[in-house]
Amino acid sequence: VTFLVLIGVVALAQAEVVKFSKCNESVKCTVHEVRVDPCPEVAQNKPCVMVKGSNATIAFDYTPEFDAQTATAKAFWTQTAMDLPFAGMDNEACKYTTCPVVQGQRQSYSYDLPIMKKYPSRTFDVKW
Repeated sequence: VTFLVLIGVVALAQAEVVKFSKCNESVKCTVHEVRVDPCPEVAQNKPCVMVKGSNATIAFDYTPEFDAQTATAKAFWTQTAMDLPFAGMDNEACKYTTCPVVQGQRQSYSYDLPIMKKYPSRTFDVKW
């Protein structure tokens, strides 16, 4: 059994709590809080600025509505025509959250996302 947590990020140590919205897809988790580090822009209610060639830590607290021995996570750049997956992302979620996933148990997921130099310089929403 695998799961996919989908959240839209509009915008851990000293991570900033950012606004997020649930995606239209069927989500089988309640997401409580999303944190991004670095993201000082959130204080001005602006999207997070990511520097190419660096990492951004994306973390969130969630409560699953199911049990699972393993978990899969995927992140996407949202586009008008289609969503594009982040190249090189490790999808084995059990490395970044506690497994097995237990229904009704609040858990945390934290991932250091490489911001590759080949990514286009634009503003994107991220779907996780």
